[in-house]
Amino acid sequence: MTKVLLKVVLVIALETIILPYHLAYAEPEVTAPTTNATISTACDIIHYYHVISLLNNEQEKQAVESLLSKTANSGTLSDCDQIKLAILLSVPGSSLQDDKTSLELLTNFIQNAQTITLADITFANLLKEFVEERSQIRYQHTKTRDLLILQQQQTEALKEELAKTRQQLQQLKSLESELNHQEKRITEVPAS
Repeated sequence: MTKVLLKVVLVIALETIILPYHLAYAEPEVTAPTTNATISTACDIIHYYHVISLLNNEQEKQAVESLLSKTANSGTLSDCDQIKLAILLSVPGSSLQDDKTSLELLTNFIQNAQTITLADITFANLLKEFVEERSQIRYQHTKTRDLLILQQQQTEALKEELAKTRQQLQQLKSLESELNHQEKRITEVPAS
């Protein structure tokens, strides 16, 4: 957690250093996705992440479809579009969440992107670590759930076995009682 916080602080620090440059050459800010501005006007990764956080599920789906159509048309995604798709597929709570594809896109972006800033690469690394950690937590959750189900099945099997054993014990006690009763009758019968 401390490692993640340090990276967040680093990203913020880098943004404060780079921010004056971006302000001088920045595109107009998109205030909300419901305005006439489109998502494609947000090229800065942190700004784009903010824009994505304002979208509803249908708008997220449209954004993903738009990016995927670019892939279909050109055969590949630009560096900017690649990180945008990775962000869209990693949004917490989204119905479109696909950690595997997001990690592949982030890894490719980090290793191969040529038109990126240090802040972009830092953000991509931070997002990649977040998605990897979330995937690991999901894996552990699934593994723990499966183990719990197995233990519940074993417990049920043991309960059934215990119930059978108790029934057999009860039958043995009844048989022993019957034998004792018969033995008493035989010993109580006077010899003639």
